[in-house]
Amino acid sequence: MLLPGGIVRDGERQRSFALRPVDGTLEAALAEAATAPSVPRAVTSVLAAALAELGGEPAGEEAVRNLAVGDRQFLVRQLSVHLGHDPVWLTAACSECGESFDLEVRQADLPVKEAGESFPFAQAGDLRLRVPTGADQEAIAGLPEQRAMRALFERCRIAGEGDAKAAEAAIEEASPEVALAVLAACPDCGTANEVAVDPYLGLPAQSEELFAEVHLLASTYHWSEAEILALPRARRRLYLRLIDRSRGVVQ
Repeated sequence: MLLPGGIVRDGERQRSFALRPVDGTLEAALAEAATAPSVPRAVTSVLAAALAELGGEPAGEEAVRNLAVGDRQFLVRQLSVHLGHDPVWLTAACSECGESFDLEVRQADLPVKEAGESFPFAQAGDLRLRVPTGADQEAIAGLPEQRAMRALFERCRIAGEGDAKAAEAAIEEASPEVALAVLAACPDCGTANEVAVDPYLGLPAQSEELFAEVHLLASTYHWSEAEILALPRARRRLYLRLIDRSRGVVQ
């Protein structure tokens, strides 16, 4: 699978990426990355920890930070699938009857729009721009909405003057994008509802579960933390099931 945008290097778009195998080392890194002070910063840290390769080169925070926003959203969803967190369940309220309902969403099946031919640049009359990146999101995080939008426009403007709405349309055409909503029929009245799907739904959350597993394995087998975290997730959980079985716990 390829990035919908990618990294432009020497005039060529590099779109390849590879995620690291799922083991305790990756899970621990993701848990630590999730403590970042803002969502954009967390995305940068999480993806830098999860990616083995990006655009044909080793991944790092700087490369991840400079990816287009749509690429970062795409990668967070790919990581969620990679970690086994797909499908997901969402809850929505019907716009017609007001009843709440649940729906299953497969992130792997959500549509993705590839970047336009001019990527990573956009043109709106005399106004030349570049598509927003993670670095831009980090810079404006925490600003009031109007100030944030103005700051983003100035950061993305390369040259010229022009209308902000025209600039937004040009950037949208050039940018890679992921689906941010799905249509779902209300099971009570049949009304079609547009339900938002958070592109960062798959961001790892802080959890003590992994470290509880490490504690149990270390106490039982006297392995080091590094040895336990290096185990593939499936192998680690097999040992946990064997420990439960030896204690008479039936699963």
